[in-house]
Amino acid sequence: MPTETKSETKTDAKAPASPFTSFDPMTAWTTGQAAFHQMMTDAMARFASFTDDVAALEHQMMTRAQGAVASWAQLTQDAIAYGAQLSSQARTLGVESARKFQA
Repeated sequence: MPTETKSETKTDAKAPASPFTSFDPMTAWTTGQAAFHQMMTDAMARFASFTDDVAALEHQMMTRAQGAVASWAQLTQDAIAYGAQLSSQARTLGVESARKFQA
């Protein structure tokens, strides 16, 4: 029966390595800071895009509001002119009726 040597038994029964032996806190810090920096850069880019969209919508709103005010002003001018025309016609009809009544 063959006998085992001490060197053979040591290589077969290795102890598992600790998961914390390769942990480097400075690398973890640097990686975390880089990730945070990228997250903030992306957030600022999205915020800038959002403010550009809001500015475009605000411009559309102002343009539409100015158009609406111009339309209302035109409608008001037309209503005043129509009121003046009706008043003139009413005076003319009143004078004609008074003449017919006299005759």
